[in-house]
Amino acid sequence: MTNHTDRMDLTDLTDLTGGQLDELTHRLIGPLTRLLRIELRLDRERTGRLRDPRR
Repeated sequence: MTNHTDRMDLTDLTDLTGGQLDELTHRLIGPLTRLLRIELRLDRERTGRLRDPRR
């Protein structure tokens, strides 16, 4: 059985406090950044531009 006391209840996002909103943002930014980088790399592979000319 998992402990759900440390998880936020996100059923009503309008009731989030500033601290809860910051915590949610910090939890999401890492996974979203990774997904965006993967998608950008796949797009470059599809177009044949695997290397970024700016670097």
